Formats: sequence, structure tokens, C-alpha cells
Amino acid sequence: MTFDPRHKSRALLDGADRAAARSYFRAVGFTDEDLARPLIGIAHCWIELTPCNANHRKLAQKVAEGVRAAGGTPIEFNTISVTDGIAMGTEGMKASLISRDWIADSVELVTRGHLLDGLVTLSGCDKTIPAMVMAMARLDLPSVMLYGGSIMYGEYKGKRMTVQDIFEAIGARNAGKIDDKEPATPSSARRARARAPAVGSSPPTRWPPRSRCSVSRRWASTTCRRPILRRKRSPFRRAGWPWTSCARG
Repeated sequence: MTFDPRHKSRALLDGADRAAARSYFRAVGFTDEDLARPLIGIAHCWIELTPCNANHRKLAQKVAEGVRAAGGTPIEFNTISVTDGIAMGTEGMKASLISRDWIADSVELVTRGHLLDGLVTLSGCDKTIPAMVMAMARLDLPSVMLYGGSIMYGEYKGKRMTVQDIFEAIGARNAGKIDDKEPATPSSARRARARAPAVGSSPPTRWPPRSRCSVSRRWASTTCRRPILRRKRSPFRRAGWPWTSCARG
């Protein structure tokens, strides 16, 4: 038994009854020749928020060239991305793990909903990589995942710098070893991970002295400016239920 390259899209596009479906494809530029070939999805996580995924649209164009050369019809689509490197330390970090499932779900929905015959995925960070693999495993189609590549180092006054240098500078500043005038502080080293200097970027966060954010006072202190939410007593605890696991509900 031979494998049909159009094992999915044939039901979507072939026959007189599918003329309306074909008309939608024709409206965005696909030709009859394109629709006679296997439809190969190119899914990526392009977003302007982070260099992790900012190159995906350019890479997708190269992937599309390869798909056409191999006899397929590339169909590009993208999904969301939430970046830990930006969101960490804020309430936004709660969205990071959830984004993995949203990415996987959205890729699966587009691919299943349009009966694509194959899939190429592009990913670039610690949530988009597993998300794309999850979608591919669910779909059980001919597919491959491509990694978008590591972020190149930046340069500041002739010195190569990465985000690790910024983290170390933050720690050194909080420990009082350097101040805001030092060239390696977060205010000046924020360019290190970017492909180009940020436009209209906000000033560096002013953290309070360590003495005002001790571990023992962190949960209840209003002076600590770290974005940690207050925890409410569980209604089960107030009602006298014995489950101590609900104490921080």
C-alpha cells in the first residue's frame, strides 16, 4: 500500500462539492496547481516581544522555499509566545507554563481544522519547544521541528555580554557591590541580549534595600516591592475544616 501525500487535504479540496473551500484558498493567492499538491503547514511563534522568536518569520520563508522545492504547498501560520526571561519576577510569570498548552492547542486546531498533510514547526524558547513537540505528537502527521537558534551575544564598550552578565549585575547591585553608575548595572547592560538597543524602553526597576524584603516578612510586607501576591485564608480553614493543605488556598 503506497502512501498518499495528500492523505488529508484531498477530502478538503477535491471534487465539485468542495468548490467553495477552494475559492477561499484562491482568494488569498493559491492557484489550482498549489491545491493539487500536499498542504504543508509551517507553524511558528513569531512575536515582537523577544529575540527568542523574533526571527521566525524570516526562517519560515526559507522553510517555505524548501517545501515548494520538495513538491509541497507551504501554508504559514503563527501562534503566541510568553517569555520567561521577561515575565519572571512578576505576576506575568504565571502565564508562562499555561502558554505551552495554548501553543500546542492552537497548532493542533489549525492543522486539524484545515486537514493539512504535513507540518514543520519553528520554536525558540523553553515553552515553545515542548509545545510544538506536544502538537506534533497529538497530530501524528509527517512533521519536523526546527530550533530557531540561540540568541547572539551583545556588545557594550567592546565587551561581549549575555543575559547572564545582566543577572550577575543585578545581584551585585542588590548586594551593594556596584551602583547605578557602573557600566555593568541593569540600566546600561540591558542591551546585552537585544539584537539592537531597545526603543522607548523603561528605566531600570528600583529595588528596595534587602533589609526591607527579608524572607520572614516577604509574604505580608507592604513595603516589599517584589510582585508577590497576598495569600488569603481558605474558606475551609475558616469553617474549621481540618485539612492543613488548604491553609494557603
